[in-house]
Amino acid sequence: MISERINLSTGPVNISREVRKALSAPAISHRSAAFRELFNNTSELLCRTFSVHQAFIMSGSGTLANEAMLYQVKMLGSKGLILSNGEFGSRLLRQAERISLDFVKYELDWGQSFNLPEITAMLQAGDIKWLLFCHCETSTGVLNDLDALAALCSSCNCLCFVDCISAAGAMPLNLSKVSMATASSGKGLAACSGLALILSNISPQTDNRMPLYYDIAYYSDKCQVPFTISSNLIDALYVSMQQKITAHQAGLIHQYCHQFFAILNTYDLAPYSSPDSRVFTIIFPEDRLNAFIHQMTDKQVALSHESEYLKKRTWTQLAVFGYYQEEQLNYAANALEQSIQSVLDVKKHQELFK
Repeated sequence: MISERINLSTGPVNISREVRKALSAPAISHRSAAFRELFNNTSELLCRTFSVHQAFIMSGSGTLANEAMLYQVKMLGSKGLILSNGEFGSRLLRQAERISLDFVKYELDWGQSFNLPEITAMLQAGDIKWLLFCHCETSTGVLNDLDALAALCSSCNCLCFVDCISAAGAMPLNLSKVSMATASSGKGLAACSGLALILSNISPQTDNRMPLYYDIAYYSDKCQVPFTISSNLIDALYVSMQQKITAHQAGLIHQYCHQFFAILNTYDLAPYSSPDSRVFTIIFPEDRLNAFIHQMTDKQVALSHESEYLKKRTWTQLAVFGYYQEEQLNYAANALEQSIQSVLDVKKHQELFK
């Protein structure tokens, strides 16, 4: 056994001692010179890490970041195409409908891969000027091909907008070819939730009909900090990025994601995943799911299973978003295999004596 729970949920994520220390430090005013230096350093680090021109940091969740991005899309005044193959693609569709964006949709069943020739035909046939999609569809773990879709947008003279909330920090990510992307502090960047991030290569636009809080052009006018924002959350993000965005952490996560996939794939339990996934949706027979969750909980490994969309489908998820030591991931891999074997052996034993 281990002395501390290992968090392999989709959030809140595993954070380091240094991030905890930053969160517990005395707060400083968001109007102070010390805060301005910290904020600027964090913003510059985000820009360098993801190869973008500007980073906007807002108080709120990833959903708020998407709302602010969608208002920028609306400012274009043109028709677009929104792709969906899971819960979070569907959420983008609902958000777009609520603010009356002009768009057509390309909607597939959960877990299906986007068909690039079909999307190409849609972009070329209509007056489509922008494209929006999720890079990592958290609900299944499917990785949609950001590089291919960004290249397609470029060839079709179309702006590319991407929800990268479950990808940023969890895997190498170059956003130099996209117009705008979203992220959050509480997923792959391994800090505490509470900061919404917009990573942009285009200048923000504004008008008086846009809610002020979502108006990132107003943030630009006010030196990026128009409203109260927590110095602790900014500090935690800055500290975490310096620890998480390293070759060592990237290699460790790559290695163990391949190992998690190999274990799950041996038992045909992760139909939507690949070795490069960072979220593994685990589908047990319904009568075995709770036993598996209890086994992992007893071994002090936390998974995700309480989200509405997971409960509805009796799924659970293992995500590798946080900051980890190798012994933690090695222990978790052994716990995963032992728990699967135990649950499936019990089921087999029960079937033999029916």
